Amino acid sequence: MPFSNILEQPSATIKVLLIDDDEDDYIITEDILEEIPFRNYSLEWEPNYDKALEKVMSGDYDVYIVDYLLGAKSGLDLIIESLDKTGRHLPFILLTGQGDVKVDEQAMTAGASDYLVKGKMTYQQLERAIRHSILHSSNINHIKELNEQLEQRVQDRTRQLDKAIKTLQRSNEDLELQINERKKAEEELVRSQAIYKVIAHNFPYGIVAVLDENLHYIFADGKGFKDLELDSKKIIGARFFEFLSRNDPAMADVYTQKFELTKQVIDSGEEIIFEFDYKDIKYSVIIVPIKNSRQQTKQLLVVMLNITQQRKAEKEILKSLKKERQLNELKSRFVSMASHEFRTPLSTILSSVSLISRYTSLEQAEKREKHIKRIKSSVNNLTQILNDFLSISKLEEGKAKVHISTIQIYDFIENICDEMIPVKKQGQKIIISHNGEEKIKSDPQILKNIIINLLSNAIKYSRIGDRIWVDSEVNEETFSISIRDEGMGIPEKEQVHLFDRFFRAENAINIQGTGLGLNIVSKYLEMLKGAIDFVSKEEQGTTFTVTIPKN
Repeated sequence: MPFSNILEQPSATIKVLLIDDDEDDYIITEDILEEIPFRNYSLEWEPNYDKALEKVMSGDYDVYIVDYLLGAKSGLDLIIESLDKTGRHLPFILLTGQGDVKVDEQAMTAGASDYLVKGKMTYQQLERAIRHSILHSSNINHIKELNEQLEQRVQDRTRQLDKAIKTLQRSNEDLELQINERKKAEEELVRSQAIYKVIAHNFPYGIVAVLDENLHYIFADGKGFKDLELDSKKIIGARFFEFLSRNDPAMADVYTQKFELTKQVIDSGEEIIFEFDYKDIKYSVIIVPIKNSRQQTKQLLVVMLNITQQRKAEKEILKSLKKERQLNELKSRFVSMASHEFRTPLSTILSSVSLISRYTSLEQAEKREKHIKRIKSSVNNLTQILNDFLSISKLEEGKAKVHISTIQIYDFIENICDEMIPVKKQGQKIIISHNGEEKIKSDPQILKNIIINLLSNAIKYSRIGDRIWVDSEVNEETFSISIRDEGMGIPEKEQVHLFDRFFRAENAINIQGTGLGLNIVSKYLEMLKGAIDFVSKEEQGTTFTVTIPKN
């Protein structure tokens, strides 16, 4: 079945031959192929170079994936030898151990349609490479056949015309015959040009063109002219990249480099592939030499494909993978930290429960109450760790949403302070004050999480008997709340890292915490379009001030 036809039949099975001397690569490739939806694939593995060459010669496969290293010989050697023996362009994909521009250029020069990097290959990349390789080989072979047919026809007509000219010298009757033959040849050329035009005009997302040996357009058509802001009729006779340099002068030097690279194909007779950007459009360009009967390159076939959406999709995939890795790393670090932080409160709860069971008499009530308070404190610590985990998980996964409602601000703050009473140390006092209007519009749950985080820090890092001030104010445009304590303060040299994840100041290492609270506060404030500021001195206390829009 022709390469292009199999892609048009979703139910057809694409036969893939993996040429690789490492069985692990075969297993990995087989797993990746199974992930590809909406298409059936049959994978066969051949580790031996000579046997692999025989299988390529058999033509029983739709696409070939070749490892760069194959013992004494390389995958490039196999590609070159296969193409030389078959005389046709085959859909080869080169596997390499690392992404390298030099390997990419070697693969394309040898005749590979694409290349993939081991260990980084996704099923999307593999599916795209298989589809691109099959289409690329089919197009190259079809164009090559058309060119050979055209050249053969021209040669035939030329020989006929030469014979007619000689006959003309002998007879007037031969003159009429020669004229007729020339007309037929011209008609044949026109029909051949028409074939190119039909192919180019229906070519999606790009342009098909033919250049002469001086790199001037002699034919150009395709749907991509609209994207390039060019007129296919006016471009005939112009130099390759001339109009693009004129329309996009900032990239003129780049276009000049691509022009010089294309010029090398005339001398080398070898096809090249490169990419370039025109404004916001990305193009992949294939330059194929068109050789005459004496194997001289007198024309070039240019195929330009718009790959903008493909590149955008690849970037989005990479961006999603990066975000997923960051989230997994965050969760891993948190689980590791949380498991460590869980040990102390759990040990405290276990020991207190064990001791309470021994204090059964009325005289031992004070001891029981002491251990009950220890249990409550430990439970509160565990709750704070879990709240931190749930908050950071929702924020990272984009599940946290803003829900606006009207808040009676003084009552709202007073209720939060009442909830914190069980957490306070002995003798600590929370002093509340408010100025300005009584109502604001904001997200009550997010605002509550912010205040609780800041207030719990003030309690945690203050001493027994210390005071904590919670001062709020509403003016014409903003609502602000300041939480001030008389605690240990934050060392000046460490204040720059205060909102980093998992950061704990040196003087707070022995106090239980996750190091996530202030980072969560900053993320919540971004959602409310608010800001946070602080002032702190060691052993003198810390003041955090939060400001958000009133509405």
